[in-house]
Amino acid sequence: MANSKVIYFIKLARFSNTNMHVEQQLRRVFPEASLELIDVANFFKRPSLVLAAAILMALPRLGWDFARGRVAFRALSLTLLQMVLRNPAVFQVLGSHAKAIMRNDRRQIWFTFQTQGLWDNTLDGVPNFMYTDSAAKTNLLYKVIDDRLLPPKKWLELEANLNSKADRIFVMSNHVRQSFIEQYGVEPERVRRVLVGANVASNIEALQPAPVANKTILFVGVQWEYKGGPELVEAFRRLPERHRDARLVIVGVTPEIDDERCEIIGRVSASEVSRHYRSAAIFCLPTKIDPFGIVFIEAMMHKVAVVAPRHGALIDFISEKDTGLLFSPGSVDEIVQQLTWLFDHPDERQAIAERGCQAVRDTYNWDVVGDRFRSEILEVLGSIDVVEDRQSATSKLG
Repeated sequence: MANSKVIYFIKLARFSNTNMHVEQQLRRVFPEASLELIDVANFFKRPSLVLAAAILMALPRLGWDFARGRVAFRALSLTLLQMVLRNPAVFQVLGSHAKAIMRNDRRQIWFTFQTQGLWDNTLDGVPNFMYTDSAAKTNLLYKVIDDRLLPPKKWLELEANLNSKADRIFVMSNHVRQSFIEQYGVEPERVRRVLVGANVASNIEALQPAPVANKTILFVGVQWEYKGGPELVEAFRRLPERHRDARLVIVGVTPEIDDERCEIIGRVSASEVSRHYRSAAIFCLPTKIDPFGIVFIEAMMHKVAVVAPRHGALIDFISEKDTGLLFSPGSVDEIVQQLTWLFDHPDERQAIAERGCQAVRDTYNWDVVGDRFRSEILEVLGSIDVVEDRQSATSKLG
């Protein structure tokens, strides 16, 4: 017999593989319900005047940023998509697209669950839950962002309205929770930090930190400039002469670097990324903007010592010379200092890698996140049921 309860999960493409794991967890923790999926990315596969207008509006700004060197050629398509998604008309039409599908379903919808706040799929009388790694105004917390780079005022109003309607907002980190509370005025009880899971090798217990003689630094990312790739290369070249035998391996992108000690890998499968983690002594990503930085968690779970900027979610799980090393965002001098310290102290580097793994392996786990989803959602649904029962009883007495 089919489940009588229906959950709609509304997503946008892969969301860095997060959507795949969220879907798996919703199916696992809500076995009493049928899970229906809506991918609003399908909207982009059909002709649309709204989409065409959004692209035309974004092109002048994109061209200007490209001319000023703020956007690399290889990142043009991704940057254009980000601009289109911050068009108010696109925000509205994505929500309308999802709502139209759900309204055609004659079954009673138990609740809706969306990842990211890039559209509003809320239906009257149906609880809605949102899981996100960031919000637009959260970017103001980073050194490289100012209010001129925020989405249009109308878009921000739509985002704020969604935040006010969500029955509960699930976030991955403390700084994003504070952003919703302080920058958007969302009540603290409606914003819950449920963390995030990571993709790691199944035999995690068998992994060991890299040998003391290993001097491989690893970069993993698909946005070279925003992830601080140029700064890392500069720091790598400024390492002391005694560490001229160090190597830099770059995974995810293919920048042009004229240095025989740098190995450019480019895009690879998840299993190949895991292999590169296992071959590295240090993971360093001088990211300028990173809502969470799941790659740091993955590196730590592979027992790799991490060197990270001191901002965002990273300070939730990286503490200086305990579970990793930190530097001031944008400071090449401090990156050089921290990389050099790890190479000069290989035994301490191995100990940091061990402690880092212990700190995150049982916490940043998708089953833990899924269990929190269920607990938090049932708490809200139970409160709604109690209110409805009281209203029904009052109505009957009246």
